[in-house]
Amino acid sequence: MKKEYDFSKAKRGVFRELPPLEERARHTKVRITIMLDLDVLDFFKKQAAKPGAQPYQTQINQALREYVSLGHSPLRDDLLKDERFIARLSESVAKYSVRRRLGSSSRHAAIDRQRRR
Repeated sequence: MKKEYDFSKAKRGVFRELPPLEERARHTKVRITIMLDLDVLDFFKKQAAKPGAQPYQTQINQALREYVSLGHSPLRDDLLKDERFIARLSESVAKYSVRRRLGSSSRHAAIDRQRRR
C-alpha cells in the first residue's frame, strides 16, 4: 500500500440525486431471508431466464407491490364468498369452543379438588 495517492487526474463520479423523502422507502432495498414454496420460486426463475426478462427478485418485488397496491386481500374476499370454506371454518370454531369449554371445566374441577383438601 502506498503512503500517498495522487488524485490530481481522478474524475469525480456522476452525482445521483436522491428521491424525495416521501418516496425514499420505495427506492430503498433491504436484504432479507424469506422462505418461498419451491414451485413459486421456480416460476419466477423460469420467467427470469427468458431473454430480456428482469431478474426474478425484481419480478417477485413487482408482484408483491401489485398485491399491496390493491389495498385489500382478494384471497380473503374470495374465501368469504366460498360457502365450503365458511362451513369448514364454522365447524372448526365449534370444535375449538367445545375444547375450550372442556379444558376450562377440567381446570375448574382441579381447582375444586385442591380446595377440598
